[in-house]
Parts: sequence; C-alpha cells; structure tokens
Amino acid sequence: MMARIREFRLPSGVVLETPLMIPSLSSRGFDFQENGLSETALYLQAVQEYLTESLLVSAYDLHHQMMPQAREFLSDLHWDTIWATPTLLVVDSGGYELGNVWDGAEVRRGERPSREFRKEDYRQLVGMLPRDRDLLVVTWDHVAQEGDRLSLGQQISEAGQFCTENPDFMVDFLLKPEQGERFINADKVKECCSDMARFDVIGVTEKELGESILDRALNLLRLRRTLDDAQVDRPIHIFGALDPLFIRLYFMCGAEIFDGLTWLRYGIFQGVTVYKEAAALLCGDFDRDESGRLTRQQIGYLRELRALKRDLKEIVEVQRGAPDFGLTERSVIDVLNEINVGLQERGAGNGW
Repeated sequence: MMARIREFRLPSGVVLETPLMIPSLSSRGFDFQENGLSETALYLQAVQEYLTESLLVSAYDLHHQMMPQAREFLSDLHWDTIWATPTLLVVDSGGYELGNVWDGAEVRRGERPSREFRKEDYRQLVGMLPRDRDLLVVTWDHVAQEGDRLSLGQQISEAGQFCTENPDFMVDFLLKPEQGERFINADKVKECCSDMARFDVIGVTEKELGESILDRALNLLRLRRTLDDAQVDRPIHIFGALDPLFIRLYFMCGAEIFDGLTWLRYGIFQGVTVYKEAAALLCGDFDRDESGRLTRQQIGYLRELRALKRDLKEIVEVQRGAPDFGLTERSVIDVLNEINVGLQERGAGNGW
C-alpha cells in the first residue's frame, strides 16, 4: 500500500498528521502593489486566520521584501508578525521565482525577469531565520542553468552540509534531475538511497517527475517503493501540486505533503479547480463585489483541502483492512480512470 498517513513531529514537540496540504505564496505570476509587495500579500492578510496549520513562503520573496513584514520576520519580532499564525512554516529556496519555465497551472504565460538571488543570498537568509519556531527549510534548487545541475551524490553531499550548518531546522531535501536529464530517475536513487535518511522530507517538483500525468504517477510510485525498500521512511513532498484531483492521485502513489498556488489562482466547485469567474457562476456568487468574492473563494479552497484530508485518511483506513491491497503500475491507470469517471458522473468533465 503506497497511500499512508503518519505523525509528523516538529522540533517543538507539536505533532501534525499527514497528508499535509500547504498553501503557498509567491510573487511569480502576480502583480505588485504600489508599496512593492506582491498582490498575494493581500490574500495572506485576508485569510490569515485560516492558515493555522502550515504555509510556504519563498526565500526569494523574503530577501527582496515582496511579502509583508519580511524584515520583522527575520528579527526577534517574528512572533508579532503575520507569519506567526501557521504552526509549520516552510521556507522554499526561491528556485520557482528564479526559473522561467512555464507552469501549467499559471494564469499568465510569458517572460518574467527575476531579480538576482544567489545560493549565497539564500545561505545568508537562512542564517537570519528565527530559531525558536518550527521551520521546514528546503535545500537549494539548482535551476539557474543546465550547467548548474549536480549529480545525485553531489546533491546529497551539499544538502548534508546544509543540515550540518542548520541543525535547528527540519530539512526538506529537494531532489533534482541530474546533469543532462529532464526528469527524476527513481532507479538511480537506489544507488545512494540510504544517505537520504538524514533528511526530514524528500521533495520533488511535479513537473520533474515526468512528461505526462501517467509518467509522473508511475515515477512517484517507483520513488516511494525505492525509499521503502531502503527503509528510508520519510514523507515525499510534491512541490506545485495543490489541486485536489492531483493530490488524490499522488497520495495514492505515496506522496504525503503537497503545496502550490492553485488556491490563489483559481476557485473550486465540487472538488474541481476552475477559473475564478466560473467558480462564482457555479456557486451562485455572481452578484457580489469582486474583492469580497475572491476572498470567499480562497477561504472555500482552503476548506475544501481540509475536507479532502479527512477523505484521504478514510481511504487509508479502508486499505488497512484489505491486506491484499497493493498499488501497481496497472492500478495507477485504474485510479486515473476512477477520477475521470467520477467527474463525468457529476457532470464535471468529459475526459482528460
């Protein structure tokens, strides 16, 4: 059985439970306000009270102060800031903001010049992060150029040094394709899998799992099995996958932590992500002012994620009662078809 839930113990002793569905914030693909802050800051301020479990923020945005109270967060005043609300704060290394590859879930497509943010900048910012709260810090994302990519062994060695330099934090090891490759090769992970046990979380970006939806699901399944065979019992984090449909799929294939920006970009209707105006029409929220409507949509998305977490936990409990259940390459296709048929039965789709 690949789907699983676990206690996720934080350094403070607080225990969360997977699956964790982590709303993300990023300046990439969003406009800026006159004060220089990303417009995502408006959403953060509007729904702060609903972001109690976890939240992801980019080190790039903190470094360039594109998020509210960034300077205060990196000081002794951090408990008095908006960032004190979530129990677990995930600090991403900024690779998403530096990259120029189009994300399929993005609303806008085109060139997006980024400001300078180097590995040394990230290292310095991590050194300024508060040590008296629960943080999950992501290792550096080698995205600048093809030549910047490392072998898997080099990635693990560099990430291990990162752990040594930051013993107060939980570390999310971002597994990247090796030099000359576009996607993660789960078979190569076997060669140095045991060395990955020192990290708290193993992360991969959704787009680097494979070309198609099926390729990504199967590669994730192989990665989970590889880690299990090596007794590396660490949760897998899928970066960029906060859509309820894909959470269901990847959870069945062994992932337990999900983050993304879909909760900011889209609305939701009957468990399906749709563009915001369509969500307003389908939900009967078409006679309200836009600002209030958008806030309600974001809150609705977060509530949907909470409901989904309960549903996924029930699935695991059912599977525990079926000792012969096991997810195979063939049954991944069955899962895809079940999602597809379920949508059609509700009138929400006509196939992939």
